[in-house]
Amino acid sequence: MAKKSIAKSALPIHLKKHLETLGKNLQTARKRRRMTQKELASRLMCSLPTIGRLESGDPGISLNILLQALWVFGMEDQITDLASPGNDTVGIQKEIRNLPRRIRNSPSEDKLDF
Repeated sequence: MAKKSIAKSALPIHLKKHLETLGKNLQTARKRRRMTQKELASRLMCSLPTIGRLESGDPGISLNILLQALWVFGMEDQITDLASPGNDTVGIQKEIRNLPRRIRNSPSEDKLDF
């Protein structure tokens, strides 16, 4: 029997909703490709209940299964956008806030080298 994770029960509700949406999106991708859950399970080398858990947004699904599913659907490149520094609005704001107000050149930098 699988071990219960405290982290799964501590997941905020809005994050559970995101996982459910991801699961539904994966289910839609599978159906668009006219693929059964059994066929997907075979391609991912996992069990049929695991596919059910993936499509229901179970937070206990491994990243390995998720990444393989994205690969089967030809969507694996989208995973790199998840934590992209260009999408990190909070980090960008903090970086901008910490920029120096003034920049002073040292005397050696005043001489242009042509």
